[in-house]
Amino acid sequence: MKQLAAGYPSIVRLSSLGQSLEKRNIYALKISDHPGQRENEPKVAFLGCHHAREWISVEVPLEIASYLIRNYENDERVKAIVNSSEIWIIPLVNPDGLDYSILNYRLWRKNRRLNDNGSFGVDLNRNYSFYWGADDLGSSPLPSSETYRGEQPFSEPETSAIRDLFLNVNFSAVISYHSFSQTILYPWSYADLPAGQELLFQQLASELASLISQVNGRIYQTARSSSAYLTNGDFIDWVYGLFDIPALTIELPPVDLTAGGFFNSEQDIQSIAAENLPAALYLLDWAISTYNHQEGQLNPERKNQLEKSPGNSLKNKRVRLTGQEGSN
Repeated sequence: MKQLAAGYPSIVRLSSLGQSLEKRNIYALKISDHPGQRENEPKVAFLGCHHAREWISVEVPLEIASYLIRNYENDERVKAIVNSSEIWIIPLVNPDGLDYSILNYRLWRKNRRLNDNGSFGVDLNRNYSFYWGADDLGSSPLPSSETYRGEQPFSEPETSAIRDLFLNVNFSAVISYHSFSQTILYPWSYADLPAGQELLFQQLASELASLISQVNGRIYQTARSSSAYLTNGDFIDWVYGLFDIPALTIELPPVDLTAGGFFNSEQDIQSIAAENLPAALYLLDWAISTYNHQEGQLNPERKNQLEKSPGNSLKNKRVRLTGQEGSN
């Protein structure tokens, strides 16, 4: 990332969003024709590695960034996208967990929080505030569990860093990369209920899956996230629930454990990144074409009010779960 930023300073800015528990930087690459400025343009984020063992989820957003940067001067579509938007690449949300997965235990999932009972780790994708702890199916109160949600929302510096970015940048759309299962998922995750923009999410997911399949022939299924597995306190529900923008999870290949599970060969990286590139470009084009040329619907002050408001508490969300939202 540092090499990409240093080699193309006119369109790339590298920054640290904060530090992990073990004091590793959580880096973001901002790609734009004026990366040092905040412009009246749509902003799209691509994130990877909430979960440490999902190594391929780091590589795909990095490869997308590399493609955009290296092809800016000689590809008219890329130049138009970069000139008309801000692309934020955060490939490694969980640097401590990834380090532990590489050096100690390949299947490590969580961050490296030392919990009160002597166990380690909080599942970062259960630590966001929207419907945090709504039940013990979509997350766990037990520190030793792989889906342990933490003591409270945003208890972890890694999720706090992502929160602060989204509260200060008016994003138009986001993809969070995970592995595995070859699926494209959209809200809601906390319960099997349709989101208000479910039709739009279905259309976007279907188009992305179609573009992906045209590259290598791999089929990514599309679904409401809760139909695949229940998750509360997760990233895409938080993004959509607070900011009302498209938020998608892409579960990368392989399709199942028998095909390799979390273990992708080094030779897989380029083919998986290549098939996801057209989908990323499509989402960027969509964000540009639908942008209303205002500085977002929610300014940073209003976002902070929403995040801190009683309406984002567990008690009020349960009211929505049992009545109002099911009628949408």
